[in-house]
Amino acid sequence: SAFWFVPDLASGHSKHTLLYVSESVDIHCYTLRSRAPMNAQSVRHEHHGALIRIKHQGKRGAYGYGCIHPWPELGDAPLERQLEMLKQGGSSPLIRAALACAEADASARFEGVSLFADLKVPRSHATLPMNEADFQVAVDAGFDVVKVKLGRDLKQESPFVLEQAARYPQLRWRMDFNGTQSLTHIERMVSGWDGSLRSKIDFLEDAYSSDESLPVHLAEICGVPLAVDRDIDQRQGAFQVAVIKPAVNEVQALLERFHRERKRVVMTSYMDHPLGQSYAAWQAALAAKAYPDLIDTCGLITHGLFEPNEFTKVLGSPCPEYKISDGSGLGYDNELSSLPWK
Repeated sequence: SAFWFVPDLASGHSKHTLLYVSESVDIHCYTLRSRAPMNAQSVRHEHHGALIRIKHQGKRGAYGYGCIHPWPELGDAPLERQLEMLKQGGSSPLIRAALACAEADASARFEGVSLFADLKVPRSHATLPMNEADFQVAVDAGFDVVKVKLGRDLKQESPFVLEQAARYPQLRWRMDFNGTQSLTHIERMVSGWDGSLRSKIDFLEDAYSSDESLPVHLAEICGVPLAVDRDIDQRQGAFQVAVIKPAVNEVQALLERFHRERKRVVMTSYMDHPLGQSYAAWQAALAAKAYPDLIDTCGLITHGLFEPNEFTKVLGSPCPEYKISDGSGLGYDNELSSLPWK
């Protein structure tokens, strides 16, 4: 048997309770295959993670499910280490979130209800590779906000942005540099764009290299708001947009903080398994209900970045509105029950 401290979801993550689970924690390891490298710090096309299944005492044997999907390029311990920590009763941000997800999921499945009952998931932007065909598909699907991962080669990426902005003048842009470029390089690029394009950019995310700190007073570059994702719980400063990922962040504490600081909040998936994606969507729906004026267009639609599987098929073709899986808890009843569990 094992004990873990996990967030009390009934109170919105604001406090922690002691969860007792049975001696059995089942896992299902999976591989997602992306159609292109996912960000400027990754060249992989295969992405490994694990679903967990926990049988909770006190829930009459109800199972709950969660997702552990590390990004070692961004500082997460590799999957093997995550699973070893889980086995030993240890913890990490990913493990804490997966256990919280499993607990909430088990409770809803025991009651036979969907976690999304009486909730509305916010609209999402399209997360796109630097590919012209993908932009056309996203526009045809109804997206009016797009997020692109920049920072691998600004000299090639800048002309592509200019071309797509001219082709689709209705689009608003979100640009994520994943801490790969210096503020000076990004400022030079953005200053070279005309005011019309800059006015259509929602924010520049992690627009500074990992070995430099964001100046506390800096809220924008060339009139474009700055957003922060990495180490968001520790980051201080005048940045205007906070990106929260339920897969690794303590959501409620951050919502309370950014509400006080009057920042915009964008909640996103961790570019993980559809189950983890649905957990992020549920957390975003809770946040939008509690803080309707705080939550901006989110980034919850990421399954289209991967080759299809039985879970991504449930979510359907990517569009701005999140498609909730039928069933209890987070859904995927048939898909989860058909997996081989170890």
